[in-house]
Amino acid sequence: MKKIIVPVLAGLALVSSSKAAEATSLEALLPAETVLVMAASDYASAKKHFKASASGQFWDSAEFRPFRKKLADGFEANVLAKIEEELAVDFEAFEEMASGPVALAVVPGQAAGEEPALLLLLDAGRKSFTLRRTLSRMERDWKKADRNVSETEIGEVDFTTVSDPEGQGQVHIGRVDAQLIVGTAAGQIEGILARLGGGGGGSLAGNPAFVADHGALLKGADFYLWANLGQVIPQLLDNAPDGAELGIDFGEVFGSLGLNGLDTFAITYSERPDGAHSDVFVGLPEAKRKGLFGLLNTKRADASPPPFVPANVGAFTRWRVDMGAAWKNLEKLLLELSPDVANMVEFTVGLLGKDKDSNFDFKKSFLNNFGDDLILYQMPPKGKSLNDLGSGSIVALFKSPNPAELIKGIGAVPGILPPPLNEAVLEPRKLGNHTAHSFGVMQLPDPSTGELVASEVLFAVKDGYLAVSTDADLMQGLLDGKTQPPLARRNRLAAAAAVVGGTDSGFFAYQNDRVMMLSMMDTLRANADQFEMIFSMIPMEELDEVSLDDWLDFSLLPAGEKIAKYFDVTVYGAGTDARGVTLKMFSPRPQNLKR
Repeated sequence: MKKIIVPVLAGLALVSSSKAAEATSLEALLPAETVLVMAASDYASAKKHFKASASGQFWDSAEFRPFRKKLADGFEANVLAKIEEELAVDFEAFEEMASGPVALAVVPGQAAGEEPALLLLLDAGRKSFTLRRTLSRMERDWKKADRNVSETEIGEVDFTTVSDPEGQGQVHIGRVDAQLIVGTAAGQIEGILARLGGGGGGSLAGNPAFVADHGALLKGADFYLWANLGQVIPQLLDNAPDGAELGIDFGEVFGSLGLNGLDTFAITYSERPDGAHSDVFVGLPEAKRKGLFGLLNTKRADASPPPFVPANVGAFTRWRVDMGAAWKNLEKLLLELSPDVANMVEFTVGLLGKDKDSNFDFKKSFLNNFGDDLILYQMPPKGKSLNDLGSGSIVALFKSPNPAELIKGIGAVPGILPPPLNEAVLEPRKLGNHTAHSFGVMQLPDPSTGELVASEVLFAVKDGYLAVSTDADLMQGLLDGKTQPPLARRNRLAAAAAVVGGTDSGFFAYQNDRVMMLSMMDTLRANADQFEMIFSMIPMEELDEVSLDDWLDFSLLPAGEKIAKYFDVTVYGAGTDARGVTLKMFSPRPQNLKR
């Protein structure tokens, strides 16, 4: 497992812990203008957490080992080894020294037109001798490989500078006691050295945007990614191409989409005794949520699974979004972006249904007839063909003050389509004692076999909702009100939902990881022979024509029931505040899995 993780860690940067690290944290060393940082505040602890987690135990399990070993061996031989040879770097040696903070940062150039710089830090702590020895060995390897190696003094510290053959790109590598510093810009390294000594200019720890996110999200996370979009987007707008010839003002486009309102972005991941936690945060002040981001203004309301959603679903989502307001938001956005296109859409919408009823108003019957509730649930796949991979029968429900009118609106859509699609007619379809509507059975190709498979989309009214499904039995069960254990009463669901903010925030989602992962494993294994052809179509010139089937042998995957104990469920919740929107995810630790 060690080497398969190493490239990711190399991208995160490798830093270790010590008492010195407490005084010079990642945030205190990095410059205030940092635009992107990927970090682990305590790598050794994060590694320990992952190893004890359900995901870590699954990765290291005897059942998964045959597939994992072939994947790891292929990656190490064909990717990692080539990178190590190209850079003359022993990633594993660095990974072994990483026992504390870890960080890779991107910072803007210090002069106008200067390229962004990369900074990589590593505090080896008690392994300072190992660090010094590793650097000496790497320098010898660089010289043996005829690389351009020179000595550079930065901030009164000797650095080794390695340049590409043309001498255009260069990297400076040096250390201060146990602190490894790697960077592409000498000026930024000088700042690191100054802050390491207690001086220097402003640090990331003093950046108000970072401080706010760190206190609310990043602190305590095993791994995190943070980006200061508010600093980058204005520069992108300044450098945007001139769209005058096309009649496009890219500044106005960004403004209409709401992209210029973005502030920061962050992702966190942590493994804890109760399970895996992850947050995705979009920093977007409430006053700036317009354009596409206006859809994020979910109202606080009940988003729990309704009684008709069965406990054996593979996935469930409920979003209390005002769909009527969303359409008006999109109309406004389109009008701002292109009035001509907006007028064309308005004209086309006005034609819908007029071929059969000159008085029909599609906008009134359909677009303005949605409520504030969207419900989706998906059953586990029934088969093991590639067409079943990750998919099962779905039901979608849309709240409406008059769902029967929504069905009339759907029936009007074919009228503006080209022949023969314009001949499709939405007709009644009996489902037991209920009436649904359908355009009839269509023949669609199965992606895995190419054979034509009968498919039908059904529309029906269910208790103030428009229900849509491709499964007649599932739709009939819904309309019958078939008694079955509901998802809302599933064991431990309420406790898991509480971790992501409960089910009253206006958004809640659920996935049965055990059922879906086991189905995916069994399907991939059952169709392993088909992937040789699929992989042969993927170009691998950069890897000496190595075929992916040398790495990914799905026939080695374990049977689903053998790995069931490593999986349970994942729940999702969302929260909004004045600063932005947060999507929270939580996968509780399976009850019977030992630590």
